[in-house]
Amino acid sequence: MHKGMMAVLLALTLSPGLSVQADTLTLTTENYPPFNFETESGEIDGISVRVMRTLLEESGIEAEMRLLPWSRAYALARSRAGTCVFSTTRTPEREALFEWVGPLVDNQWHAFTLEDSDVQAGHLEDLHDYRVGGYRDDATALYVESQGIPVDTAPNDRLNARKLAAGRIDVWVSGEYLAPWYARQEGVGPLRSLFAFNDTVMSLACHPDTDRDLLDQLQERLDAMRQDGRYAAILAAVLNQTNGGNDE
Repeated sequence: MHKGMMAVLLALTLSPGLSVQADTLTLTTENYPPFNFETESGEIDGISVRVMRTLLEESGIEAEMRLLPWSRAYALARSRAGTCVFSTTRTPEREALFEWVGPLVDNQWHAFTLEDSDVQAGHLEDLHDYRVGGYRDDATALYVESQGIPVDTAPNDRLNARKLAAGRIDVWVSGEYLAPWYARQEGVGPLRSLFAFNDTVMSLACHPDTDRDLLDQLQERLDAMRQDGRYAAILAAVLNQTNGGNDE
């Protein structure tokens, strides 16, 4: 079985005093570094992954985590009770489709180009004269399209680094961390941010029939993590690792 597609069962060691829940969750995710990604050894890692593992362990909730293409990961959470997808951008269009736990991470959207490009733009409306690349079914690309800007979408965002280097697109709309990560992986760049155009949060999105009591436990512990400094420590640790140029 391909390491990137295999199911990874989280073996959780419960702290004293925590009771084991009979309920379990299925968590789907994708390669979206530095929030969730596959390492060279085939493990799933990232800011959101480390946060979710901590929440599950402290809540005594068992979960199976699966790394899948985004469209499939999202579709499973839409169709199966007890299934959740992360890191999912929380948009008005998606709000009523899921039960939410979050935010897991903040993610600002940017319009990128190559550093030596002559592209000049300060707002989304300035992109009408350029070929814009994005990621199929991704909230960033969907938002840009909703603003009347055509987007040439790729099956995964990593391909946009190659398209930008090959001159097949002029501008790449993506997350503030994701595009530079993939550009480094592909030997492309450095990139230049033309402008930022949206501040978003990414959360755990669960099928509406998922047990809300379980999700409330996760939310309570996430709120505590953000208050006591553990969340900031995870964020710093992963960003320091990825900024050091480590590959997936």
